[in-house]
Amino acid sequence: MQDQSIKSNRVQEYINLLASSSQFLAGKLLHKQQMLLQGFLGYIASKFNTNPVLQNEMKGTQGWINVSVGMKSEDDSAKGTIIFKDGSVKVLDHISDNVDCTLIFSTPKDLIEQMDASPDEAYRMILTGRVRTEGNIMLIGLFNYYVNLIVGKDQQKSVDKQISEHKKANKIAGEEVANTSSCRKEKSTRKILRLRGTRIDPGVMFLEDPFLADYGLEDFPRLQQFRSEYFNRKKEAVVCHEYGKLITDFHLEYGYDVDNNGRTWDPNLRKAKSLKYILERRKPIIREDDLLAGTYTTDPVSGCIGHPFAVGCYSWGELRSFAKRELMPYEISEETIQILHKHVFPFWARRNIHELWRSNTGNGLPVQIHDRFFSIFYWKTVSMSEITPDHEKILKYGTKGVIKRIQDELNNDHRVDEEKKNTLKAMIICLEAINIYAKNLAQQAAKDAQIENNPKRKMELEQISKILLKVPENPSTTIDEAVQAMIIVHFCLTMENSDDGPMLGRLDQILQPYFISDINKLSTPEEKEIYVKHTIDLLGSLFFRVASHQVLIPDIGNWQNSGSSPNTTITVGGVDRDGEDAVNDMTYIILKVTELAGLNDPNMHARYNPGKNSRHYLKRVCDVNYITGATPCIHGDDAMFAALTNHGWPIEDVRDWVANGCVEPSIPGKHSSATSSLEINLVAPLEMALNNGKHPLVKWEIGPKTGSINGGDFITFDQFWGAFEKQCKFLLELSVVGNNQLGEIYQKHQPAPLLSVLIDDCIEKGRGLTRGGGHYNSTGVSVIGLADVVDSFMVIKKLVFEEKAVTFKDLKEAIDNNFNNNSKLHALVKTRVPRFGSGNNEAIEMANKVTGMVHDYYINQRNYRGGIYTTGWWSMANHAVYGRVTGALPTGRLAGEPFTPGLTPHPSASVNLLDNLRDVARLDPRNLDNNIAFNVKVVPGASDTHEKIVDTMTHYAKTYFEMGGMQTQFNVVTTDILKDALANPEYYQDLMVRISGYVAYFTKLQRDLQLEVIRRAEYRI
Repeated sequence: MQDQSIKSNRVQEYINLLASSSQFLAGKLLHKQQMLLQGFLGYIASKFNTNPVLQNEMKGTQGWINVSVGMKSEDDSAKGTIIFKDGSVKVLDHISDNVDCTLIFSTPKDLIEQMDASPDEAYRMILTGRVRTEGNIMLIGLFNYYVNLIVGKDQQKSVDKQISEHKKANKIAGEEVANTSSCRKEKSTRKILRLRGTRIDPGVMFLEDPFLADYGLEDFPRLQQFRSEYFNRKKEAVVCHEYGKLITDFHLEYGYDVDNNGRTWDPNLRKAKSLKYILERRKPIIREDDLLAGTYTTDPVSGCIGHPFAVGCYSWGELRSFAKRELMPYEISEETIQILHKHVFPFWARRNIHELWRSNTGNGLPVQIHDRFFSIFYWKTVSMSEITPDHEKILKYGTKGVIKRIQDELNNDHRVDEEKKNTLKAMIICLEAINIYAKNLAQQAAKDAQIENNPKRKMELEQISKILLKVPENPSTTIDEAVQAMIIVHFCLTMENSDDGPMLGRLDQILQPYFISDINKLSTPEEKEIYVKHTIDLLGSLFFRVASHQVLIPDIGNWQNSGSSPNTTITVGGVDRDGEDAVNDMTYIILKVTELAGLNDPNMHARYNPGKNSRHYLKRVCDVNYITGATPCIHGDDAMFAALTNHGWPIEDVRDWVANGCVEPSIPGKHSSATSSLEINLVAPLEMALNNGKHPLVKWEIGPKTGSINGGDFITFDQFWGAFEKQCKFLLELSVVGNNQLGEIYQKHQPAPLLSVLIDDCIEKGRGLTRGGGHYNSTGVSVIGLADVVDSFMVIKKLVFEEKAVTFKDLKEAIDNNFNNNSKLHALVKTRVPRFGSGNNEAIEMANKVTGMVHDYYINQRNYRGGIYTTGWWSMANHAVYGRVTGALPTGRLAGEPFTPGLTPHPSASVNLLDNLRDVARLDPRNLDNNIAFNVKVVPGASDTHEKIVDTMTHYAKTYFEMGGMQTQFNVVTTDILKDALANPEYYQDLMVRISGYVAYFTKLQRDLQLEVIRRAEYRI
């Protein structure tokens, strides 16, 4: 009642203000909702028109920050427009013809509820279709920023209330845990009882104990300090305006569509010159005590870049609420708020990727689908997508050598066209820009050394300066030079385009030659031991440097991909290009750093080849997985080889594959892979088939008419399968259309000449990777909800069409009513039919039928670069998000419940883990060519030793991969630990769990996702 009173008082304030205006007499004639809407908008307008401080917020560095926003109910019974223009604000009682953006509410009641909704309630309204947007989304963010200036305190009360409610509910869950003390000690115990290894892998030449059991984190004070600073920071990251300001400054000075001489910009030259401008001017930073120079942002511990043309543009409305939100709170200064609001975001408001896509396609159907969050998410709206560059090209030749190669190509190709000429010139500019940044860092290191009092640190800084005067301009000859060159280029690649990646690739294969060269120069065992420790310290510094990069995401991103890092991947193990065992000294050193650092980024991946890699190596991978609880994830080479050679790619290249982003495969340095371009909710076309083309929760008749269940149109199961296939292909076609449209936007606005340097054939062709210059070209798709769809088809096939235990009409009625008042049928569908993961042959056939249909459609499509589409089965966190927008299913899953993550079987499929393992391994790998995410939650027994636990995990993993499994990821954590972490997060800041492909810190997940992880099937080992 108190909350209702607060809401009523606020609404009354809006009405009172409206009453003082001449609009009141007209307002009396409107419906109550229309009157309230006009009152709300009038209240905002009055505040801005009478307050000089607020008026100042409307003026930016490029003039007035104007926006017009419409708000209306779907039936038009409530509607209005608020217009911020040239320093004044006015309100209309209709939707303006040239409105920038419109918020559309399903009902007038939804419009009123949105005003006082908590963040969870607001996002649920979006995800369930009660609120949608049309128009420029970034300008809706601007409107939210303006509104927050007035009602921000009231909005924060809703946030604080939600935080309080979640804490209370979490405390109740924690009361179920009997022995909290044991839970809190377990992880530290895992780190203490370390296993030893032996040197049996042929590629391990120097490590007598490859497990490096003598070393703990306490032996590396530098890494211990970095870890303490990282996990004890007050906020998740500092929002940095440096990149946004510099790229905006460049375009204000040199133009965007045309240069400052009035000539149309070539996209590659524009991108290259803007990158050079940024790298020349960004602050050179060497973190205190770091062995590596350079940073992503001005905060070396944890900072957000926020590319304003991509993901950064979605944060305008939250600039003043970042610091106090429940999930991923960011630290942001008033200076940064002002620069982003007044300088950066206004410039990009109509130049961001999403808006360029929307405006260029006339708000086409793909845009509308994307903006409703129910079936397709187009990742190119926020990111170019994942790729693994050829790091070895820079390490081997240096930027100087690569520039010579490009210049030779320019000079020797007498038929060079204008595009090739401009593309190659842009590549040279980018490489020269890297050299400038490295020299600036070298100068800074020298300056820092001059004022350093600690002799040891002074020597380190002098060495850093010396290295940076050599690399990356020249070839690397030591491991210190190689790692420093890699991270410098990595920073520059991140400055060029977007917040995810690029990947670091097969780091053990890249660094092993430098390790061998360095250690062979040493003569005594003591010197070699010092060098090994130094290498661990160096790689640890690399890990914490990668971990210092956070994505600037709006709060809704904490629903979509809760807890996800940028997912810069490292891949180890497997075989080399000749098919020989690739495990080496650096493989084990990287695994040791993974164990010591305990970070979710870099996202660690270990390849295992049953015919070549030793059980000893797999045991160490499982050992690290057990110690960290969730990383690395493990991939089977045999299945991946079968998937990728099916494209006709040579086996030598396929053997070199790496994991991108979450799990996706790519050929390093050869492959323009874009492996995470599209996300497809496979349950959406199932719901549309059940409802003759209409999506029930979004209430949108979007799909083709494929038959009515109530009308008796489906006599056989095959007929219903046909309806699903039509609905599915309808959405898949739109996914291809939208992705290709976005690709063309990147070609014209955000190409990647620097990244293209590091992808084979781009130099020779004179075409960047966005123009198809790469040796291999593909677009990766992730499909969500496989188990839910397969199990639903099994219920329909068995109970409706074969056993006739229920009519299709009655089943649909139960689904539509969320099985209310039909507990008997609910129990029947949940228990009678075998599920995927139960070991049932028919369920496997159904799974292969579904995966085959989706894969066969995509493999026959072509992307905007002329490449193929590949199909993956992993979900990030969107199995929870899409579950929120989905009604009940034939399986008995109720409305709003999460789907099963990735390709993982439902928890009730079997109590036997081997059934799960066998079924997933029996899927045809050719249909899984963008990989899978198969989650397995294993729980050690209280009396099990460290050795026994790891041996059992190794046995399960080895068996699975020998059966043909493609990928698996172990979460080694008890439900009690998760519940205690829910209730007492302060004890578990570094508790990691695998979601679906990526690793997250459990205490930083959105609550629905936390509960989904807790409810996962748990297998004793």
